[in-house]
Amino acid sequence: MADKIEYSKATIYNHYESKEDLILAVATMHLEKRADLFGRALTFSGETRERMFVIGFADTLLSKMFPHAFTIHQVVSSPSIWDKASEEQQRLFREAAHRCMSIASEVIRQARVAGDLPEGSPSDQHILAGLVGLAKGSHLLAEGPSLFPDEMEVEPLALLFDNFGLFLDGVGWKPLRTEWDYETTQRRIAEELFANETNQITPA
Repeated sequence: MADKIEYSKATIYNHYESKEDLILAVATMHLEKRADLFGRALTFSGETRERMFVIGFADTLLSKMFPHAFTIHQVVSSPSIWDKASEEQQRLFREAAHRCMSIASEVIRQARVAGDLPEGSPSDQHILAGLVGLAKGSHLLAEGPSLFPDEMEVEPLALLFDNFGLFLDGVGWKPLRTEWDYETTQRRIAEELFANETNQITPA
């Protein structure tokens, strides 16, 4: 890493207690960026379900902007890294992760208030865990060798938006896919909230 920037390894380690702290700091930086982009969901003018799609869109976008971010997050979750990192770096990581979860939780709360989630629908925790599981599973499938036959041409991250839709239909979050044009929603999200970021990863 140090050979790709203007600072020496010694200079870098003046700011971090260990290599584990450095790795955790990089992961935290990505989480902070994720939280910043997730936060745009709260400014989106539309249905509450569309705001949750902003979060899914941002997650996919970040995977293109920072292709190795998910791998780094997997690494820091291992005891060999996490347990050796300082309490301060662990605290910063947890705070950044909490920001991401809090934004998604707020959108779910807004859906309850608006009546977009029906009585008897799964708890907020179940919905949040389901969406996180979908996202993490998609990243895991995208990072490793394909588990699908070649003829299926499955691209897990490309399907994440659709899979979010299937899950939200399952919990009854209105409007359902049969009631709303979510392709237009996806275009609006890209153009209104993430035009700069999309341009960074799209060749002119």
